[in-house]
Amino acid sequence: MADKIILRDLQVRTILGNDSWERKKLQPVVITAEIHTSIAMAGKEDKLTGSVHYGMACKRVMKLAESNHGILSLEAFTEEVARACIDVTGSGLAVYVYARNPRALLHAEYAGVEIYRTRKDLFGSWTNDSTEEENMQEAGSAIAARAAAVDAGGVLKSEDNLVIKHLSLSTIIGINLWERHYKQVLNISLTIHTARSTEGTVGVHDKTSRPWTYRKVADEVTEMVEKTSYRTVEALAIAIARTAIKQCKVPKLTVRVEKPSAVVFAACSAVEITRSIDDFSTSSALTSGVASLNLSAVASVAPTPQHSGSPVTGASVVAAFNDADADTHSAYIALGSNIGDRLANLHQALVYLNTDLPQSRLVDTSFLYETAPMYMTDQPLFLNAACKVQTKLEPLMLLEELKRIEAKMGRDFTAIRNGPRPIDLDILFYDELSMETEKLTIPHALLHERRFQLGPLCDINTDLMHHRLGRTSGALNRHLTTHSGAPNDIVKVTPLKTRNHTQSSDVEGSVVKTLSPDTQKKTVAMGILNCTPDSFSDGGQHDSVVRAVEHAQELLSSGADIIDIGGQSTRPGATQVGVEAEIERVVPVIKRIRELGIEVPISVDTFHADVAAAALDAGADIVNDVTGGHFDSQMLALVAQRQCPFIIMHMRGNPSTMTTMNDYSEYDGDVIRGTRFELAQRVRAALDAGIPRWNIILDPGIGFAKEGVQNFEVLRRLSELTARHIRAASGAAIHPSTGGDNQDSEEGLIDENLATELVDYPVLVGSSRKRFIGHATGRTDAKDRVWGTAATVTAAIQGGAGIVRVHDVAEMVDVARVSDHIYR
Repeated sequence: MADKIILRDLQVRTILGNDSWERKKLQPVVITAEIHTSIAMAGKEDKLTGSVHYGMACKRVMKLAESNHGILSLEAFTEEVARACIDVTGSGLAVYVYARNPRALLHAEYAGVEIYRTRKDLFGSWTNDSTEEENMQEAGSAIAARAAAVDAGGVLKSEDNLVIKHLSLSTIIGINLWERHYKQVLNISLTIHTARSTEGTVGVHDKTSRPWTYRKVADEVTEMVEKTSYRTVEALAIAIARTAIKQCKVPKLTVRVEKPSAVVFAACSAVEITRSIDDFSTSSALTSGVASLNLSAVASVAPTPQHSGSPVTGASVVAAFNDADADTHSAYIALGSNIGDRLANLHQALVYLNTDLPQSRLVDTSFLYETAPMYMTDQPLFLNAACKVQTKLEPLMLLEELKRIEAKMGRDFTAIRNGPRPIDLDILFYDELSMETEKLTIPHALLHERRFQLGPLCDINTDLMHHRLGRTSGALNRHLTTHSGAPNDIVKVTPLKTRNHTQSSDVEGSVVKTLSPDTQKKTVAMGILNCTPDSFSDGGQHDSVVRAVEHAQELLSSGADIIDIGGQSTRPGATQVGVEAEIERVVPVIKRIRELGIEVPISVDTFHADVAAAALDAGADIVNDVTGGHFDSQMLALVAQRQCPFIIMHMRGNPSTMTTMNDYSEYDGDVIRGTRFELAQRVRAALDAGIPRWNIILDPGIGFAKEGVQNFEVLRRLSELTARHIRAASGAAIHPSTGGDNQDSEEGLIDENLATELVDYPVLVGSSRKRFIGHATGRTDAKDRVWGTAATVTAAIQGGAGIVRVHDVAEMVDVARVSDHIYR
C-alpha cells in the first residue's frame, strides 16, 4: 500500500463560470489532496528530496487557481488540481482530490467533486518519458506499486463523485400530530456517482454531454421536498432519489437525509440510501392496466406513405434514418416569420426540415410564440418556435442547407439586417459544441439576449450547456426572464385557424390565440353544432343544411369564437352511422358556411380520418377527435400531413362501451391520475407521428368513461391535468414504481411514468348540459341544465381551461367574461 502526502482544506480563490447568483465572480474553493507515493527514501535519509514537496504542490495549486485558466466547471478544475499535484515529482503514482465550492449553492454547505487519478490517467504514461515507458525493463516492485496505486482508488478508480453537502430545506415531515403542523429543517446530502470516461482523462475536458448539473439536481430536489409532506424520512429519501434519477437523468445516487430535531439528545437521526436507474423501472401494474385498454400502442398509428411535398412523419422517417450510420448529431434550430402567412411559413419550414434537409430528420418541436421584434422594432410581430433535428451534416454544411431552404421560401438576403422576413432559421446548439468562425458561431452568438429563441428552446431542452457562458439553456432563460429587466414580450399562442377560406380575407389566414393561463385574458368559446338526429341535447334540430347554417350564424352572433360541427353522436350508447353518412352530414354545412364568407375557425368533431380529411378540404381548420387518434390508425398521420390543430380527448372504449370503463382502480381510484397517464400516451403518439407540439390541445373528456362524481373530481382538480407533478387524491394510496421500495404515504408526489409531460398544453373542457349536471340538479331535460353548466364553466376557467365547448353560447360567454375578470 502506498504512502500519502496530504494537503487538507487548502483554500483558494478562483473564477469557475457563474456563482450562485449567476455572476462571474471570484469564488472560494476548498481543496483536499492526497498524493500516493513512497516516503521510504525520505524516512531513511531524512531528506525532503526523497518525497513529495507538499509546499511545492500547494504553490502549484494556488498558481492554477489564480491564473486566467478559463475553466468553467468544478469538475474540470478538480482534474487540473490533480494534474498539478502529481506533476510536482516523478515519484507520485496517484492522487485523490476533493474540491468543494461553499458558494456554489445558496442553501447548501457546498458542492464538491471527488476524484481519484493515477499518473497514467492524467499523462498517458507512468513516467515522464513515454519512450522510456515502452522500452524499460520494469522491476517487479515498480509494477506491483503501480498496480497497488490503481487498486487504492477503490470505487473511485471507475467513477467520480459529485457531492451536494447539507442542502438545508424546510418541509412537513413526521408521524406525530405536532409534526403535521410545523415545518422542520432537513439536511440533505447527495452524492452523484458518474462513470469515468472510457477515453481516459488526458487533457482538460471542460464540457460534458450529461443532461444535468449540480444546480439542476439541487433545484429539482428543492422543489420536490418543499412541496411534499411525507410521514417518514425513509419515504422522502426514496422520493429524492427518484426525482434526481428520473427528472435529472442521474445514473446513480446516494441520498442522506438528516432530521436534526428528531432525537433530543442526538445531533440528528438520518437515513442513507443508494439507488440507480434500475431501481425505478416502469410500474408493471400501470403498464398492464393500460395495455388492457389498448391505449399505449404507438405502433398502431403508423402514418401512411405521403405524396411528394407532404411531410414525411413518424415511424417512416425514423426507419429510413436509422438505416444509415449512427454518427448523428442533435441540432436545435430556431424558426421565425413575420411576413405573409406566418404560421403557414413555419409549417412549410418544418416540411422542408423533415423532407428536404439531407441526412436529417425532425424529432421534436416547441410550442408557438408571438413575439415583439428586436433590434429593428418598426416591423410586424413575429411567430417563433424551435425544433430539434437529428442530422449527419457537419455544422457549416447544415448552415448552408438552412440558407438554401430560406432562399427557397423567398427570403431576400440583400434586405436590411434584422428586418422583416418570411422565414429565419438559426442554429442555436449543435450537440454541446462550441465553435466560432466567420460564418457560424455555436452556440448562437446572441442567444443569451433573445427570449424569443430561449423560450421555445427550453420547451424542448433546458439542460443544454452553453460552455462559453457557463450556463444551461434553462439558466439563461431564467436569468433573462427574472433578472435582466427585459420586457415580457413573448406570448405563447395556439393556432385555431391555419389558412384563408375566402378571397376577401387578409393575406394572413391563420388565427392564433393565447390559451396559456398566465397570459390569457379572454376564454375562447366553442359553439356546438350537432348535425345529428340523436345527440343527447339537441339531436334532430339541425339536421338540414339550411337549419344547421342558421344555427351556426346564431352561435356566432352570440359570441362563439369557434364552431364545432359533428355528424356522429358520441352520447353514451350511441351507434356509429358510418363514414359516408357522417360526411354527408357535416361537409355540406362547412362548405355553405365558407360560401357565405364566414371566416370563423371551424372544428370537425369526428374520430374517422376520412371524415376529417373531407371536412378539412371543405374548409374546416381543427380536428376534434374524442378518441385522441386511437380509433382510426390513419388519423394522426392525416393531422400531421395537414398541419392542423388537433384536440386530443381522453376516452376509453367507444360511445357504446365507455360507461362500463370508468374503473380507475389501477390508478388507486384516482381519475385525474388515470386521465393524465392515458392522455399522455395519446400525446406521445401524436408527437411521434409528427404533429407539432403547438398544434395539440387537450380535453380531459368530461362524461367519457367517467361517472358523475368522477366528472366533478376532474373539474375540481383540472389544474392538475397539466401539472408537472401531482399528489394522490384524498384517501388514495401511493404505489410508485420504486423497484423493491414501497411507500404508504399519501403526502408525497406520485411517480407516474408519463409517456410525455403535459405541462403547458392548452386545455379545452366540454361539460355543457351533460348527465352529471342533471344528476346534481335533478334536471332530466338537457336543455334545462344551463345554470348547472354555468357552474362547470366557471370551475373550468378557474382550473386553467382556455376553451369551453358549450351549447348555450350567449349565456356561457357572459359567464366566461365574469369568470375571466375573477380568475385571469
